[in-house]
Amino acid sequence: MRLCKLLLDTSALLLVGEGVDLEVKLREDLDCDKVEIYTLDTIVSELRSLASSRSVKKAPPAKHALDFVASRVIVVSAGASGVSGDKALLTYASSNPEYIVVTLDRKLRKLLKLVGVKVATWWSSKRRFSIA
Repeated sequence: MRLCKLLLDTSALLLVGEGVDLEVKLREDLDCDKVEIYTLDTIVSELRSLASSRSVKKAPPAKHALDFVASRVIVVSAGASGVSGDKALLTYASSNPEYIVVTLDRKLRKLLKLVGVKVATWWSSKRRFSIA
């Protein structure tokens, strides 16, 4: 049985607001028998900030993402306060190679690959995830 430990960033979690069932899509698209979904506390803080914003474009998807996090995601401490979610994710993932980081952020994806972290991304044209 293939277990995939996935570490999601803000951009990936916001896909919930677009109606993407992350758990099912990630399991199917990455060919995993079972997935464990994780995120960092700094990412949850970013989502809370977006959810409380006045933006009618950003707040609703962030609220959906927070509901998803509360029900299906394991939140781990990044061990770093005052840093951006991307920087915390880069640091955490590089010292925990068992995770596959899921992000839509092109810049972050390149940085993660440079330090040898496995990365999965969403291809909106194909409506699927793949290892980048």
